[in-house]
Amino acid sequence: MEARALVGAGIGVQLLAWGREPDYPRKSEDEGVKVERLGPLCPTRAPMKVLSRLPRFWWRALIESRRMRFDVVHAHDFDTLPVGMVIARLSGKPVIYDAHELYSKMIEAEAGPLSRMVWTWERRCARRADEIVTVSDTIARELDRGRKRKARLVTTSQDPSAALGEDVQKIREDYGLTGFVVSYLGALEPGRMVEELGSFFKPGEKVTVLVAGGGTLEPEVAKASLHDSSLKFVGRVGADEALRLTLASDLVSAMMDPSNPNNVVGTPGKIINALALGRPVITSEGLRIARKIKEAGAGLVIPYDREAFRQAVLKAAASPRDLADMGRRGRALYEKEFSWERSREELLKAYQALVGPS
Repeated sequence: MEARALVGAGIGVQLLAWGREPDYPRKSEDEGVKVERLGPLCPTRAPMKVLSRLPRFWWRALIESRRMRFDVVHAHDFDTLPVGMVIARLSGKPVIYDAHELYSKMIEAEAGPLSRMVWTWERRCARRADEIVTVSDTIARELDRGRKRKARLVTTSQDPSAALGEDVQKIREDYGLTGFVVSYLGALEPGRMVEELGSFFKPGEKVTVLVAGGGTLEPEVAKASLHDSSLKFVGRVGADEALRLTLASDLVSAMMDPSNPNNVVGTPGKIINALALGRPVITSEGLRIARKIKEAGAGLVIPYDREAFRQAVLKAAASPRDLADMGRRGRALYEKEFSWERSREELLKAYQALVGPS
């Protein structure tokens, strides 16, 4: 979405990505954004392999950058920031750090003590970045330490116009969705109540669990959907299609394990998409974003517990008027704090601060 906004503002975007999976072409172009994927291949949730292969991606990105012409280096998350800093220094160009999470917190459970070294490194790099954009005020406060220029908030919201006005019934028919639809759209990884989605509801309860996304739990979810009539798995979808599926949902699940510090401070895009489209969310107690949801009355905030989730969904299915009210309040919260227009403006301000209004 950020790349689209930059292209729309007349800024050329060349994206060097770590091609960790073999399913995508090495070079492509999407809505004016030129994408080049560099190796080596690397599985997710394999910290030792990431540790050994990430420097190889950095080297390839550095070599490729020497062939490119650019005015700003935009480092997306910490795994690209160190090489982004080197490229910026060698080229004499400014660097923007785009932080969607506190990287050390995200890897803490798998990397152990190494995560503390990563956090020290991330803070040092962040202090040297010319601009920082991030998705939540909590992450901004952490990264702002020792910086004179404060981070700008640019949420992971999509432009909801891609789905507004769509025929909800047609979307449901296209995907075979019936009854009360609760959706999970995102990364299929542990700590998001993905493993527990199978066999949640009985056929007579008329609840459909819609799942879209990819990740290490994808094979498990796909297999479960073959034996559970209430579970509808549609695989990976694009950003605009995710918005359409959000619109077709009665309730959007954003259950995140609060024992993971990165989950606590993050702002999941699926929540913002739901707010934008007036759909209530169900999320976990203990998350910073959950406080805002609860205070605004924009959804359900429950313990991170399988049975609590099941009972909350069944109760919600019996209360359509309450859900509609939550959706309206969620839309108001989106307009107040998370709108894409607000984020787009902050993103462009960051670029203008570095290269001027032209």
